[in-house]
Amino acid sequence: MLYRQTAGRLLVAASLITPWSAHAFFPFLTDDTGTQGTGGNQVEIVFEHAKEHEALLELDDRVIGSQASSINLVPASWTYGVTEDLDLFVGVARQISRPHGWLNTEVGLKWVFWGDQSQGWSAAIKPAVLAPVTTAMQDRGLGNARTNGAITLIGSYMAPSYELHLNVNYTGNAASKAASDDSEKQHIWSVSVAPVYVLNDHWKAGFDLGLQTNPADTSRLQAVASLGLQYAASENLQLGFGVLGTSAINASQKSWSYALTTGLTYQF
Repeated sequence: MLYRQTAGRLLVAASLITPWSAHAFFPFLTDDTGTQGTGGNQVEIVFEHAKEHEALLELDDRVIGSQASSINLVPASWTYGVTEDLDLFVGVARQISRPHGWLNTEVGLKWVFWGDQSQGWSAAIKPAVLAPVTTAMQDRGLGNARTNGAITLIGSYMAPSYELHLNVNYTGNAASKAASDDSEKQHIWSVSVAPVYVLNDHWKAGFDLGLQTNPADTSRLQAVASLGLQYAASENLQLGFGVLGTSAINASQKSWSYALTTGLTYQF
């Protein structure tokens, strides 16, 4: 899910590498192939604080300082297990910093088409549709006033003491023709890998490394990295804590961002 910010065009790195909604493996950015099983439900609520720093350039391209912009988001999602290998999900996000408002709603599926989710290799595909917001909301920096799509190919390897997850993602970032700022790229591609270590019955720790299309015109690519810690308070309740950052690669205008996230996931 892509968040458009008219002041500074802040784009949350976590949301670019993979949509928040139905993110079954929070706080790790790279999704896994896990599904809820027939009739199973999952609810996830996350708080995210993100900040971006941008260099300020004079006419001769000399750096004269920097500016920073920040947002606070509360994404939430509901996932339902249609079959053992197929999930339906709906995700929403509320920006609680100014400008306040709801962002693009996401609806999609996750289908595990190969392998065993509990051991060894498995693979899944996750298509989604991002519903448009109004043009007025778009102009305030609250999403795109145009329908977009996303699709993620997921691979996971499960072992008793560690896991490995791989994602390839495409997300549309097209705004309506009435957009006041059309300088962002309309097609966002990303690849990421996440090794995760099972410390004991309650704790998992891991990190993500990825590359993605830089939505801004300052460079072609962004590097993304994150650290995550997950605590299973019970069999069906997990708490997550994460920190992540992005940096433009070979950018004409240096910029970087970071985000702090915390949230809980409940299955029933």
